[in-house]
Formats: sequence, structure tokens, C-alpha cells
Amino acid sequence: MATAREWSDAYLAQARADLEAAAQVGSAVPSVFAMLVQMALEKFAKAWLLRTGQIDLVGATSSHSAASRMVALLKRDRRRLATLGYGDAYAWKDLLPLVQELERAHPQLADGGAQLEYPWERSDGSIAWPARDLPLALRLGDPRSTEAVRLLRFVRQLSEQFEAIVPE
Repeated sequence: MATAREWSDAYLAQARADLEAAAQVGSAVPSVFAMLVQMALEKFAKAWLLRTGQIDLVGATSSHSAASRMVALLKRDRRRLATLGYGDAYAWKDLLPLVQELERAHPQLADGGAQLEYPWERSDGSIAWPARDLPLALRLGDPRSTEAVRLLRFVRQLSEQFEAIVPE
């Protein structure tokens, strides 16, 4: 039977693959970019929580709110945030709510409303879908915004600094 560390390492490896896919897509397809970044963040968080014993495998496979737990951990520990922020604990402060917004757009957390993967029905009965109607995706695709670039940079820092910020 595999250990929690082995599962953590597997989540970490897949998170990095999802991150690379998000980087390839970029803001050219904002809804897909948002979905891939959300998936990467969720897996980074699960790798962290598994490695530190804060969840077990059942929790990792059944929950879709690990990213919010990771954000809470980062907010409480400025040293970790400083490691991710090139020495500045507040460099990513404005992006942490975006991580939580991405998580809330996961289909299992969106309660049938606006979400990352699937069409949904609006209150007026019309059908909406992420590529055209998800406000988060539209913001990430806005060429005047730096949000997508900064989000990608943040997740890359999380990937590169994972071993330094996640205690054994």
C-alpha cells in the first residue's frame, strides 16, 4: 500500500503537469487556462496537506476545497509567503482571493451556477458557458489585465519553492 508521501509526490507531479498545460494555453483560451490553473492549485494543496498529515487519502480524493486550506496556511505564515514572493510576504496578497475564487468555480463547489468546466442555466432560463460567460475567465483573458500573468507566476513560484515551503 502506498504511503501518504508517495501520494503527495504523485499529486505534486500531476500539479506540475497541469501547470505546464496552463502555461501552454495561456490567456489565448482563458476558460481553459482558469480550469487548468485551478486543477494545478488543488493538486499542489493536496500534495501539501498529504505531506503534512493534515488530510488522508480519503480526504484528498473526496474534497475540492484544499486550495482554500492552503491559502489559509499561507496567510498565517508570512515566512512561506515571503519565500513565494521573492522575499516579500505581501507580493501575492491580492492573488490569494483569486485562488479561492478559482476553487469556488469548481463544478462541485459552484452549486449549479457559473463554473469552470460545464455550461449552466441562468436564473432567466438562458444557458451560459465558461468560455463566453464566466466572469473570472473573462477577467483572465482581458489583455489590459495582468491577473493571468501574475497568477501563472504565483503558481510557478509555488511549484519551484514547494520543497522550501512545505515542512516534512
